[in-house]
Amino acid sequence: MNQIGLSEIIYILTFIVGLFGVLIVFGIVKRTKDKMRLGLLFVLGGMVVFFLLQTVQVLGIFGIINQTIITDFMITNFLEILFIVLLVAGMWKLRTLIMDLSDYGQAFVLTSKEKYEDTLVSIVKNVRGVCIVTMEKPYKKLVDLFSLYGIDSSAIHFIDATGEKADSVNVIVVKNTPDDIKAILDKVLKEKNINIVVIDNVSAVKAIKRFELPKFVQDMTLLIKANRAQGFFIGKMEDLGVQTMNDITMFVDKVTGDVKW
Repeated sequence: MNQIGLSEIIYILTFIVGLFGVLIVFGIVKRTKDKMRLGLLFVLGGMVVFFLLQTVQVLGIFGIINQTIITDFMITNFLEILFIVLLVAGMWKLRTLIMDLSDYGQAFVLTSKEKYEDTLVSIVKNVRGVCIVTMEKPYKKLVDLFSLYGIDSSAIHFIDATGEKADSVNVIVVKNTPDDIKAILDKVLKEKNINIVVIDNVSAVKAIKRFELPKFVQDMTLLIKANRAQGFFIGKMEDLGVQTMNDITMFVDKVTGDVKW
């Protein structure tokens, strides 16, 4: 065995780190759900390959494996390439999943009629790429409201389902029915650079009964998330029953505002 230098010590330390890394990732994999498990399995595979790579180096250092064999058969080169491929695949899979689960979370924003305007303003202020589906207050009234808070409404896309006429390029008038609203929203999300969709408000959608509101919210969350945007579903507590609010919470990622009712 040759004298152990600094580089050999580094290989030994990385071998130990690799061993612990494999054990830690394996433990995480056992406790994760199926959708995330695939990405973590790629990462685990990369960690295993990294551990094998360091094992080969350490065995070579202690003379258990001939260094000539390692070089001639390009073992380390193959393991390095495999490690990079598996690690990149795993991180990409996890990135996609995290974006779907976290970045585009859907929120049920509960408010009272008294706090409604402040709630709406707090959502859209200082945010770019906003689309508001308004079903109660006409587009022009929202413009007047936002102007009081210094918000530039020309940068906001409006889908007006109130039945009022609109003559602005950033407004689309639509019938107040679930199918029409979903069709137009899907088109806007695909054509415009939308980051946030505000549904104002869930209790104002027509052509459906109250017990159908949770299904409408579910359909909208799936549509918004599929287009990689975040949804805020405003609900006025005075217009929603406790049962309806409880049902809606099952189809969103979080509940904000006046969460106690």
